[in-house]
Amino acid sequence: MNLETSNPTLPATDATTAGSRPQSESSSHTPSAATGGQKTAKVAIGFVNTDNDGDLAAAVSRILAAMTGNAHFPDPAPALATVAAARDALLAQVNVAEATRVTLARRRQLRPPLVALVRQLAQYVQATGNGDRVVLTASGFPLQRSPQPIGVLPAPENLRLSRGAVSGQLRARCKNVAKASAYQWRIAAVQTPGVWLPADPTVAARTTLAGLTPGTAYLVQVRAIGTRGPSDWSDAVTQIAM
Repeated sequence: MNLETSNPTLPATDATTAGSRPQSESSSHTPSAATGGQKTAKVAIGFVNTDNDGDLAAAVSRILAAMTGNAHFPDPAPALATVAAARDALLAQVNVAEATRVTLARRRQLRPPLVALVRQLAQYVQATGNGDRVVLTASGFPLQRSPQPIGVLPAPENLRLSRGAVSGQLRARCKNVAKASAYQWRIAAVQTPGVWLPADPTVAARTTLAGLTPGTAYLVQVRAIGTRGPSDWSDAVTQIAM
């Protein structure tokens, strides 16, 4: 087979393959423990943007209740009384029996000052808690979710082959694999199925294999590359190059 190479993107990592390359055109917390683990926890304040006025007032009330008299946070800044006053002002408008244009406008005026105070209080809690998950939880603030490590990815599925736009090409496509950073492809002639030739990796879950011999049947496989390395190879698919 006269297989050409063009547009290299990433180095091939399959040490078991040998020979020339076919052309490939890409288209395209650790939770801390109170007893000495890494202290990397962080408070989450996204609720100040997503909660409606009533839910925001309720969330602030839970934080104020948790921090009042809390020895972990002896000198809150801003003062809890200041935050409570801003919450009460917004809550008074939320509790109006019949919402009018005036009360809604008043809510729009009262919410930003409360949000600003909550953000300042979150900064104080984060600095005082020093990333300790147990201490930060005691503040009443929700915590950011710890990122979960990504394991070995599954083998790509639904690999399909079709003839390319010109003679000696095959187009290959598979289903996207979540969290994959790249895809590796390999090809072998059906008459020599154990002689796999690596193709250039791609970022997209598709590629064009060129430099093939017209009339020859080929096997193609693909695998996904993630942070833990490559997945297993996909099932092989056969197609005759034209």
